Amino acid sequence: MSIEQLLAYHCGPALTGLKPSNLVSCTKYSTRDVIEKNILLNKSCNTYGVYFHPIVRPKGSVLIFVYNKPLLEQTLKNPKAMKILDKEGYTPESSLEDKIKFLEKRINSSPDFPHEIGLFLGYPASDVAGFIKNKGENYKLCGYWKVYGNKRKARRLFRRYNRCRKDCLFLVTGGRPLETLCLLNNKAV
Repeated sequence: MSIEQLLAYHCGPALTGLKPSNLVSCTKYSTRDVIEKNILLNKSCNTYGVYFHPIVRPKGSVLIFVYNKPLLEQTLKNPKAMKILDKEGYTPESSLEDKIKFLEKRINSSPDFPHEIGLFLGYPASDVAGFIKNKGENYKLCGYWKVYGNKRKARRLFRRYNRCRKDCLFLVTGGRPLETLCLLNNKAV
């Protein structure tokens, strides 16, 4: 699978504006190749509000944080999300880029992913708060995240994400450039 196919499948919902971001591990590719691909994709996708942020892990693997900047900014301004982020040490008035850099530090300084990453990935703040409070137990539904709130709404989103991922992979495998997914911007893929 090419890097483009990997990104289309795992990050299609963020590329198309269906969700604020996705995070994907690129263990099968060299760090240099991933960084170079990120530079090229940022050149072609930033005009659509989509950004690629590589996170180099201490042991050399690379994660790519793909985000729709306007959508992520809006998501993190939710009062419930802001409360959780404040509790975890994020500065409320800091820029989105500074928040992402702080998240990257937290990812690289902990053996586990910091729980607030769910907010960045577009999980409902009530579910992130529920996960923290319940230490990952007592959830109502498990899919893309552990659901503590509205199961019906979460199931609908899970189905949309699944469909989007498959459609994006189909398009890229068929020869469409990855950046054309940004043009779809939350339309039916």
